[in-house]
Amino acid sequence: MAEEKSRNTIADYVGDMVALEDHIEEALDHQLELTKDSPVAAGVVQQFHDMVKRNRDELKQHQQQVGTTAGNPIIDVGSTLLGKAAGLIDKVRTEGISKALRDDYTAFNHVCIGYTMLNVTALALGDRATAQLSARHLEDYAGAVQKINHVISDVVIEELRKDDHTIVNANAAQDNRKVVDRAWQESKDDSTSTMSGSAL
Repeated sequence: MAEEKSRNTIADYVGDMVALEDHIEEALDHQLELTKDSPVAAGVVQQFHDMVKRNRDELKQHQQQVGTTAGNPIIDVGSTLLGKAAGLIDKVRTEGISKALRDDYTAFNHVCIGYTMLNVTALALGDRATAQLSARHLEDYAGAVQKINHVISDVVIEELRKDDHTIVNANAAQDNRKVVDRAWQESKDDSTSTMSGSAL
């Protein structure tokens, strides 16, 4: 009984992540068209699309091992809402590409916490294969989030110029990357010191 409950729990989580990956890949399909004329964003979105498709396919293959369940209605609704939010990138708007990447950033962080939860669940319930897969996918999405952190400033500058802003600080993108890197580094340092302090 306990083993069956564990299997069902893992299957529910894996099914949830498959749904999320499906929604995000669908949104990125639209973004491939949206970003095709952007020297900065086109290659990045193609990388994201390839990563999501690869991870989704691997996860679906893994799903055949862990099985499927009827699913949790709350999880299904959450997955649908995420997909709709990430898929709104085909609206016509001046800053379409930067806002599309902002949507990706939100979706990727959502997937990161999902894989974090799947990983700890798999570790707790003794499912080594699922734990290893979720850890790999978590690393991929964390890397994608950092990639957006680094390219978003170039995309914003690109769009400002397309929007006929004639005076654009040429160093703004580089200066912004320094601000972002410093913010994340300080956040990491604060987190480490907090955890160290709580252990005392």
